[in-house]
This record gives sequence, structure tokens and C-alpha cells, in this order.
Amino acid sequence: MRVPEGSLAGLRRTVARLCLELHRRGLTAGGSGNVSACREGRVAVSPSGFRLADVRPRHVTVVDAGSGERLVGTREPTSELPMHLSVYEKVGDGVVLHFHSPWVTEAAHALRKVRVTEGLRRSVGSVEWIEYHPPGSEELARAVGRVARKPMAAVLERHGGLVVGENPMEALSLAEALEEAARLSVRLRP
Repeated sequence: MRVPEGSLAGLRRTVARLCLELHRRGLTAGGSGNVSACREGRVAVSPSGFRLADVRPRHVTVVDAGSGERLVGTREPTSELPMHLSVYEKVGDGVVLHFHSPWVTEAAHALRKVRVTEGLRRSVGSVEWIEYHPPGSEELARAVGRVARKPMAAVLERHGGLVVGENPMEALSLAEALEEAARLSVRLRP
């Protein structure tokens, strides 16, 4: 799975597939989490108020990366759109997955820093810890934007996880690696 070259329909399909994959892999439950893919200044983003397992390409909204102006779609984009846009402002094209997987969410709420496993170290170097800001807020968007890089794995304090990848497969791999690192961090308490 890759981010298609400039195709709005392809971007929408990619986001819908990623939503389903996050659900299938147990990295989100219910309506939690959101997904986006950016190509050539256009960001396809999951809709607000949907279980990720139910998102179809027609539900995905496409916005301008610079202004956030809606280009395609009728659904309201996720309330976390400012966070996604702040990442793309810094890294350009790529994929952002924000999820509430069991172990990452437990670590985030227990204020437990996630240990960097060897796989994560080779992929991203370190796991970013983003101090608490209300979900969907401009403060959270700015905090994430300050540390955004590609690739990246981050834990949002009292919230969940976020990964940034060059492409869908890299982003999914990082999400799984972050979940495993969080599992080890919670189970191997000091």
C-alpha cells in the first residue's frame, strides 16, 4: 500500500484502508483515533464521528494542507485536523496515524515513558513524549508540530499514540512497534 501520486480518489482509498487496518490490528477501538495521508499539498483525513472500521473512501474529506480548506467530501474531518496539518507543515508528504491502542494508552495515562526497543531505535531513534494538551486543541497541534519529523513515534500524555511515516506500510509498522514498546514499558515497571 502506498500513497498514490496526486490522485484524490487514491488518497481517500488509502485513508479508508488505513482506518480499517488500525482496527484489524487492534490499535484502536470504537470511534477513537484518526488517520491522514498527504500528497502534493492535499491531505485526506478520516471523518469525525465514525468508527474507523466503518470508514469508506466516500467518507474521507480532502483538505488543502496549507489552509485546511475543504477540497473534496461532505463529512466533517476529525477534530484532530489541526494536529495533522501541523505535522505536514513540517514534514511534507506522508502518513499520520493517531490511535488509542491498549498499551500506548495505558502508558500515556500512567505517565510512563515508553522504552525504546531496538526496532524503534533503528526506525525513529527515540519516542517523543508530548505533554498534555486538550485533544483537538491548537496547543496540541503546536506541541506536535514542534517535534514532528519523518519517521516519528510519539506518546501524547493522557491521550494516545501518534506515528508519522513516509508511506502507509511504514506508518503501520511504526504503530505496531510503538504498541509493543509500550507493552514492554508497562509490564516491565521499574
